[in-house]
Amino acid sequence: MRVLAVSSSGRLGGAELALCEILRRRPAEAEVYALVVGEGPLAARMHEIGVPAWVATAHQRRPSPRSLGAFTRSLLELLRRVRPQVVLAAGVKAAFLAAPGARLGGVPIVWQKVDLSLDSQLSLPLAALVDGVVSVSEAAAASLGPLRERRLLDVVGTPVALPEMDYELADERAPAIGTLGSLIPYKGHHHIVRAAALLVEEFPDLRVVLAGAPVAEHPRYPEELERLAAELGIARNVEIAGFVHDVTPLLSSLRVYVNATHRDERGFGLEGLSGGMLEAAWIGLPVVASRGGGNAEALLEGVSGTLVEPRDPAAIAGATARYLRDAALARTAGEAGRRFVRERFAAEAVAGRVYRALQAVAKDDGRRG
Repeated sequence: MRVLAVSSSGRLGGAELALCEILRRRPAEAEVYALVVGEGPLAARMHEIGVPAWVATAHQRRPSPRSLGAFTRSLLELLRRVRPQVVLAAGVKAAFLAAPGARLGGVPIVWQKVDLSLDSQLSLPLAALVDGVVSVSEAAAASLGPLRERRLLDVVGTPVALPEMDYELADERAPAIGTLGSLIPYKGHHHIVRAAALLVEEFPDLRVVLAGAPVAEHPRYPEELERLAAELGIARNVEIAGFVHDVTPLLSSLRVYVNATHRDERGFGLEGLSGGMLEAAWIGLPVVASRGGGNAEALLEGVSGTLVEPRDPAAIAGATARYLRDAALARTAGEAGRRFVRERFAAEAVAGRVYRALQAVAKDDGRRG
């Protein structure tokens, strides 16, 4: 089976890293290629894992009819060169851009639905245009509505590629919280900073780690976070760590993982299924996360973590404080999360299900695979 994977972005965000892990674990008989929409380090990462990758640099902004036409022409040429049996479009932008060309080129296309962005406008039209959908969560699949039965191939979570071992976690006397995620306002880092300002009254030595790469659309957001921390008097407590290649040392230094993602005014933001939450649970951390999207599917509510209302720093602080105060509760929750995530989201199993879904719709060109 020959697969052309199309990524919505060239940066190394959660969806892009998850796609890399799926492509890395391709079956031995699979030939995999990639097309990356936009500049960034993702194409280099693809090459590192043995996946030939092309970059479409002219399509980073919101697509227009003219740019969609140009992308379609370029994709048709690439389809003629690569001759894939199926296209895997990772994300709504990738599906929107690639579906017309795949249709014109006679190549089946599967939309990997990784989030809930623009669901009310695009979910049904895109589902009607593609040959199948692999959804990262039940929450992400909900917008397929009447097309769910005909289009949904599988619900396959985010792959976790961390070693299956016991991790040595932070000293219980060293309170630390943190998150992983690109520095975009809808990730809610500013709500975590405000929650930390409430927590330092009880935990003056609290350490707050915000790890993630800045993005071109919000270049000043890291500075805004630093300024907010200074205004709240907790600049010494807050560390903006940037992109982290190996997340295990960072996660192991925390006591609680926090996800504060929320839907913004443009309809972006809700997690399809947070890879950071799953990685934190994998190593044994309790998780505090905002309600909405697939967050409820990444933890066991009241067992491995706690859901709170979005955009509510006081709720984040209250839920987090319970785990910081009670080491036994934090350990019990962490152990429950570790069992839950390792049973459901190990990378090999996740990747295998994705390739089985692709095989179900792949074009038969007379070759085995």
